[in-house]
This record gives sequence, C-alpha cells and structure tokens, in this order.
Amino acid sequence: MLPSLAGGGAERAAVQILNALDDAAWERSMYLFRHEGPFLSDVSPAVRLHAGTADSRIGLWHALRRFVRETHPDVVVSFLSYFTVLTAVKAAASGARVVFNQQTPMSAFLTDGDYPWRRHWHRHAFAMVTRAGCAAADLIVTTSQGVADDLVAVFGVARARVRVVHNPVDLDAVAVAAQAPIDAVHAAAWQRPVIVAAGRLAEAKNYPLLIEALALLRPRVPARLFILGQGDEDRAIRALVAAHGLDEAVVLGGFQKNPWKYIARADVFALTSHYEGFGNVLVEAMACGVPVVATRSPGTSEIVRDGVDGLLIDRHEPAAVAAALERVLGDEPFRRRLAGQARVGAGRFALPVIARQYESMLRELAA
Repeated sequence: MLPSLAGGGAERAAVQILNALDDAAWERSMYLFRHEGPFLSDVSPAVRLHAGTADSRIGLWHALRRFVRETHPDVVVSFLSYFTVLTAVKAAASGARVVFNQQTPMSAFLTDGDYPWRRHWHRHAFAMVTRAGCAAADLIVTTSQGVADDLVAVFGVARARVRVVHNPVDLDAVAVAAQAPIDAVHAAAWQRPVIVAAGRLAEAKNYPLLIEALALLRPRVPARLFILGQGDEDRAIRALVAAHGLDEAVVLGGFQKNPWKYIARADVFALTSHYEGFGNVLVEAMACGVPVVATRSPGTSEIVRDGVDGLLIDRHEPAAVAAALERVLGDEPFRRRLAGQARVGAGRFALPVIARQYESMLRELAA
C-alpha cells in the first residue's frame, strides 16, 4: 500500500519487490490512494492494481478499510502513510499482519525542511504517533541498520521487531537502460569531465552543497554537473547556480524515467544529501560502473565501501566535497579501480537477493 507511484525510491522499491515475488506462492495486490505516478507502467500484469477514488482523507481511509475487508490479505506492507494504513487494516478486523517499510531515519525526517514542521508540537505529535504505530505494527522493515538503530534508540521500538532488508536494484534492467542514448540537447552540452547527480530537488538532498563544491572545483578541474530530478527547490537551485556564475557548467535535466543512460556516461556520481535511509541511486550508479562520492549518513555508509568502490565525506562542507571530487576526477587509475569495484559491490543489492529475503520474511508472517 502506497499513496501513489510518484517518482521516489520507496515507490520504485515497492514495485520491484512486489513484481519479484514468486507467482506460484503469492497472490499480489498493490493498493494506491491515487492512481498516478511514473512507475505505474512498471507494475507487473500479474499484480492486481487497485486505487482509491475518494477526495478526502476520511474517504480514502474508508475505501482502504473496505478493500481490506473484501480481499482478506494475509500480510499488508505499508510504504509511507503508515498510520493511515495501520488503523484502516486494524479497523477492517481481517487478521492481516501489518508491516511498515521504513525508508528513512525518522529523527532526520522530523527535522527535514521539506515538511511542514512549523510548530514544535507538530513534530512532537508526529513522534508520538510514530511510537504508537510502531508498537502496533507486526514488524518494521528498515532499509539500513542506521534506520533501525534510530527507531530503537529514539522511538523505543523493540529491536526484535525490526528487520533490516535493503532496497533492491534490478541490475539487468539498469544495464539495458544504460545503453540508451542521452537526449540530443544534453549530448551537445556533455563535455568531460562530467559529474551526475540524481534525485528530487528537495531540501534533504542538499544540492546547494554540491553546487558550492563545484564552484570551488571549477578553477582546478573544468567539470560539468548534470542534475536529474524535479521538485520544489528548482527555482532556488537555479538562482544559486546563477549566483556562482555556473550557468554554463550546470545542466538541470528534470525528471528522467531512465537516469541510468546519463549516470553510466558520467566520470563520477555525486550524492550530497543531509541524510539517506538507504540511497538506491548510489547502488544504481555503482551498477553502471561509475565511482560514487557521497556524504556519510546511515544509508550511504552501508552501500559505499570508502576508498574501495567510492568515497564517503564525513564533513558536509563544500571544500570536503570538492576535494573528494577532485581526487576521483584527477586520478584516472584510482577512478578505474573504484569503478571496477563498484560493479562488484552493487551485486550485494541485486533484486533476486533482496527478493529472497522478502520471501522469507513474508512467509514467517503469513505462517
């Protein structure tokens, strides 16, 4: 169950996991509050797709409760909108087990400028709901150990009720998609060395840090930066690019259904988020054989082996990011070594590997 199939990491992971489950073992459904999003076409024909039609939050809740009563699922996995799903499923009294898929460290989420925490009591109330919801759910699946540790330490969740299962990456699909040509307008601006970044244009992704690092880097390395994504910070990012005189060096490519054709051609992939619960796009970049540079956070620390298949930056500061990028771009043997190990490292998160972990977990719950 999800709000929609908008273009985020949680939505993509939900589709890939559900698609990968054994047809012979599971009857699979996906329930959306709104039938929208770029990943709709990726849902397998074997998965029954349902969507609510109500306009109000209360109406959506009632529609979801009716759906659960009519279908009697054994297990319900909620990606986002956890409390709405939990209360609707419990109210349906169907006996379904409820799993939360927690993608981000909740403590960081409660300080995220992208969300309307205008008053302290908003955060306090949300934290209380989080504690109550996690206590009532049958299991919480987190995308990294760091997310799990945050739930246990800050929100009092019993460690025995938390399972760490990373997000999957369909390595075969990435390899095929990466072969596609980039758009002609972008090909004309593609002048090496090239840095690529991808993700929603949001405060949490901290693109200003990357742009300020590029401003420091450019006098020494004439790199270009391609940013793939869309979001509320678009105007602010463009203004910052202009303020640093980087209009010719930075290309904002908008949302790309196939970002891998760009990533695979990059000299380095950069992720400068304030925090990441996992960082799907890092694994995808590594699968493309591209070295990665990322700010350290709970999720990135479990993906990138610092100095082996990428670089992790402890200080979230422009000079530190610029130095890491310069190290990769300025040393070709080092860059090749990182790229080769990146492909190997990505295999830890291959879709079949993660699907088997979900199969095992779901069988335990259903039993």
